Amino acid sequence: MRIIKTKGILSTLFFVAVLLFISFTVGSKASEIVQGSSQKEISTKNVVGTWVNHHDKNLHQKITFTKNHKWHENQHDIKNIYSGHWKIIGKRTIKLTPYNEKIVFDKNNFHQIKVVNYHHILNKKK
Repeated sequence: MRIIKTKGILSTLFFVAVLLFISFTVGSKASEIVQGSSQKEISTKNVVGTWVNHHDKNLHQKITFTKNHKWHENQHDIKNIYSGHWKIIGKRTIKLTPYNEKIVFDKNNFHQIKVVNYHHILNKKK
C-alpha cells in the first residue's frame, strides 16, 4: 500500500514539474513577442543622437536631435545651417519644424532614417 502511495506522489510531482517547465517556456516566449511588438514604434530614445549621411558624402550632412526636442543640421561644413524642433507624429515618423519636413525610420532598423522630400538616408552615429 505504501509503495502505491509513493508512486502516486512521485507521478504527481513529475506532472507538476512538467507543467512548470511548460509555463516558463511559454511565458518567456510571450514576453519576447510583447517586447518585439513594442519596438515597432519609435520613442524619444530612438530619435535622440547624431545622424550622419554616409550615402551622399559630398553633402557632409549631420543632424543632431536632443532630448528637449530640438534639432540642428550641419551641411557643407556650415554649422547649424538649419534648426528647429522635432515631434513624433507616427509609429515611425517625426516632423521637423519650422520646415514641416518628415523623417521616417526604417521599419527593420531604427538606426537608419530617411528624409522624405530629399531622399537623404542617414545612419545613427554610435
